[in-house]
Amino acid sequence: MAESSFGIGILGAASIAKKNARAIAKCRNGTVVVAVGSRTLDKAQAFIRETGASSAKAYGSYEEVLNDAAVHGVYIPLPTSLHLEWVKKAAAKGKHILLEKPIAITAEVTDEIISICEEANIQLMDGTMWSHSDRAERMQEAIAARLDPAGMGPLKAVTCTFCVAGDAEFLANDIRVKKGLDGLGCLGDMGWYCVRAALWAYGFEKPMSVSAHAGPLYNKEGVLLHVGATIIWSDGRRANFQCGFDQALTQYLEVAGTHGTVRLDDFVIPYRPDKASFLVTNNHGFTDLDLAVKTETEERVVSLDVPQEVRMWEDFADCSKAIKDGGKPEKHWPTIAMLTQKVVCAVEQSASDGCKTKKMQW
Repeated sequence: MAESSFGIGILGAASIAKKNARAIAKCRNGTVVVAVGSRTLDKAQAFIRETGASSAKAYGSYEEVLNDAAVHGVYIPLPTSLHLEWVKKAAAKGKHILLEKPIAITAEVTDEIISICEEANIQLMDGTMWSHSDRAERMQEAIAARLDPAGMGPLKAVTCTFCVAGDAEFLANDIRVKKGLDGLGCLGDMGWYCVRAALWAYGFEKPMSVSAHAGPLYNKEGVLLHVGATIIWSDGRRANFQCGFDQALTQYLEVAGTHGTVRLDDFVIPYRPDKASFLVTNNHGFTDLDLAVKTETEERVVSLDVPQEVRMWEDFADCSKAIKDGGKPEKHWPTIAMLTQKVVCAVEQSASDGCKTKKMQW
């Protein structure tokens, strides 16, 4: 590889890893898949054929990927219960880590993972791809303009839903419904995006408390299949979200101020990879006699040079390369991963404790 290239090793051959391997192939900053490890060599070879990563080496173990000198950073899409083990091993080899979300099952393990990466002076980033999109930047600009006379006004509420309808096979066998693999269930998978969106809208200010909504749905193993929650900040600011594996695909996000809103219904994965949009509303109200709404609505369209997954991998590689050049790990990414994980864990604790309010411990 050229000196400016950044080699990625992938641990595992899961479907989401295939999506990310294809994204890496579109990176414009020298990021490239150089190694794929699976539990068998055949699976690794099949993964490389399917994703077109023809220059990558196939390995029949994860350890061999970590031992490859061409690997500068690793992608870990393994079950959450295995994250700590492989973060330790990757950090010991000096590999930067993009860790699939949720990054851990508990807040304590989250702190340990972040400490390991800090001590090893390596970049840690979670796999929340929409955080890197051009649309998110444009939406943030609209939210930041809330103090303008024509803006949204002070933020008051975030409303978010991310759900899919899992089929019988998914609900019986997917790792996300298995207690020993991804024990946070829909909360760690779908809810992670909702919590991240709420934190993002409030500038990653630490919330005061969380309360799970009544009626969380569990499977026989005690894994969440549907849950909702309210997150509270000071001065009555709030976020309400729901997530689940039990209803039609819904990915709605609304950020509301006193005078307007920003909203969209494809906030995690856009309808198109090359173009995305969101709505900005203002001048809310009703017509005479309250017979109709007169709210002004503007659609803002954002052209995407590359899909958001590509931007994520480019950001990861750029942060990691900067460390090689004598810089320090970019703290923003592990910090927001920690915030997201701790709120997710607090919601899980509330749901399992009769939906009692849990004060956040920072």
